[in-house]
Amino acid sequence: MTSHVFAVLRLPQSLYRHRFLLRQLAWRAFAARHAGSYLGWLWTPISTAVQFALYMTVFSAILRIKVDGLGIDLARRPDVGFGVFLITGLVPFLAFNDVVMRAARLFRAHASLVQRVRMPPEVLVVGDAFGTLMHHAISFALVVVYCVLRGHLGLAGVGWIVLGLATLVLWIIGASLCASLVGAFLPDIAEMMGLVLQVVFYAAPIVYPLALVRSDFVRTVIEMNPLTPLIGVLRTGLVGAAPPSTTAVSYLLVGGALLMWIGAAAQERWRSSIPDLV
Repeated sequence: MTSHVFAVLRLPQSLYRHRFLLRQLAWRAFAARHAGSYLGWLWTPISTAVQFALYMTVFSAILRIKVDGLGIDLARRPDVGFGVFLITGLVPFLAFNDVVMRAARLFRAHASLVQRVRMPPEVLVVGDAFGTLMHHAISFALVVVYCVLRGHLGLAGVGWIVLGLATLVLWIIGASLCASLVGAFLPDIAEMMGLVLQVVFYAAPIVYPLALVRSDFVRTVIEMNPLTPLIGVLRTGLVGAAPPSTTAVSYLLVGGALLMWIGAAAQERWRSSIPDLV
């Protein structure tokens, strides 16, 4: 039991020891997404740019929806419409959703690798997560470029973006370590997790401002969703939204660290059982 308490401290050591394999797994996960196509990874920025253009055209140029209740001075930044609001929340969630859903199927999808190659299972999980995050990093980079060009993002927002991205990765890796192990025990966990993540998506102010929520109970539930302060931190940096409270940010960091510890300890506890389960 005592050995599992320090599992999260041994995780970086394990990843560093197998850093070559980690890089290979990450690149394999990234390259496999568009394998066989002529443009390869270039399809990622192309499809992302087209999506963003559609959001901006429909919500900002045609419907002209303004986002109230974010603490943004709309008189000074009149072009902060619903399109920008949507993509700054949607891109981080899609990264979280994609990585965790893949993690839930990971050990079974790579059963031959898990059974034949002697390596810590967390290396496979983190490698696949990094490769998938490389794909979503391109989308996020386009969001940053757009916000810079439109004057939404200044130097004061860089620190918030770094904090938001670091916390996002912390939650993604922790959730992936947990999901991959549960997926090895329960084959149907991916389908169940898809439903749970759909609820989590609508229980966060991604497609609506929190100010529109009138019910105190519903608002409390939404504020308890870790995605709420996480998206708030990123929007503070990207579009100058009102920052989350210190309590919310602390809750976000402590929760991410706890999830990482649970995932690392669980991987260490049941690592010998994974090849037999898949």
